[in-house]
Amino acid sequence: MKILKTYNELFESNIKILDFSNKKILELPELPNTLEKLDCENNQLKELPELPNTLKELYCSNNELKELPQLPETLKYLSCYNNQLKELSELPKTLIHLYCNNNKIKKIYGLSNKLNRLYCENNELIELPELPNTLKYLFCSNNKITNLPELPNSLKELYCENNELTELPELPDSLIYLECGNNNLSYEDLDGYWKWYHEYYPIHYPKKYKRYLVKKKSKKFNI
Repeated sequence: MKILKTYNELFESNIKILDFSNKKILELPELPNTLEKLDCENNQLKELPELPNTLKELYCSNNELKELPQLPETLKYLSCYNNQLKELSELPKTLIHLYCNNNKIKKIYGLSNKLNRLYCENNELIELPELPNTLKYLFCSNNKITNLPELPNSLKELYCENNELTELPELPDSLIYLECGNNNLSYEDLDGYWKWYHEYYPIHYPKKYKRYLVKKKSKKFNI
């Protein structure tokens, strides 16, 4: 086990990238105010120091973090999976990718309008916040979600299996992959699902849903 201390000599230069990953460290030093990328994954950190307002990428997965410090509004990429986080609040409006899976998160308070990827599977979520129109990939499996919010027209892949869903929202035309098994979905009420299921498995498509026939290909949906 190691503890890193602050060395003024180290931070005198214009440092933009720091990599402390895989060092078994317990604590990080004070960070330079020029830093743009911080990688401290695979350690034994229980907290992070104050983050500089210049930070664009933060990789802090596989630690023992119970909360995150205030995130700078410059942040675009956040990877914090495999920790002990219980909530995510005050996410930056600049965030594009968010990987917060494998935590104990019960609530996400809001998402960036620029978000492209949201990986929040294996948590304790019962609901999701409003989804931005830029979202393409949503992984929210293995939670306790009862209802999904409206899905954006940009969404390409949706993984929501192993939840407590009783219905699916309207599926956007952009969707090419869906995993929704192990929920409380009623077979008879999945009109939207069967509309898309036919595009990949037309032979097994129930006759009662022929009114949803479409001619798009290379789409896959599993229930």
